Amino acid sequence: MKQSPELRAIQENMQTGSLAAYGFLGMDTRSLADILRDDDERVASLVLTHGAIADRLQYFYEAGQEKLGRAEKVDTQYDVLVEEHKGGIPCPFRDNFTAAKAVITVTDRRSGRTLVWSALNIHMIRAHGFYEGRGAKFRVEPEAVAELLF
Repeated sequence: MKQSPELRAIQENMQTGSLAAYGFLGMDTRSLADILRDDDERVASLVLTHGAIADRLQYFYEAGQEKLGRAEKVDTQYDVLVEEHKGGIPCPFRDNFTAAKAVITVTDRRSGRTLVWSALNIHMIRAHGFYEGRGAKFRVEPEAVAELLF
């Protein structure tokens, strides 16, 4: 897929050290346009939407905030831990959105599987259909969300 100059500039903004010490692309060498297209296709194949996935991630984020820094039992099946740090992190898509520096960890008590994401992931998925690049520290795999949280 051809990448616009705007997406090229955003992709440069996502490199390690620009906005986040860990970067948003990991080891992914694809263009941002290709990453977005591939994740659109993956989400569609799951018969989900970016909004539905973001809503589910937001649900667990809000549920875990009650006991910030300590695990919270949610829906009898999940343990949710929300860890927040001072300050915020701006969205690399330059849309004037800043998220809390929060990391959410959800463990399914039945399977033992764990998912980890950031508060910024929720916004980037909902607003931009961006799950981060392959190998990125906070890459959210749509299939893992569907299997574990739906």
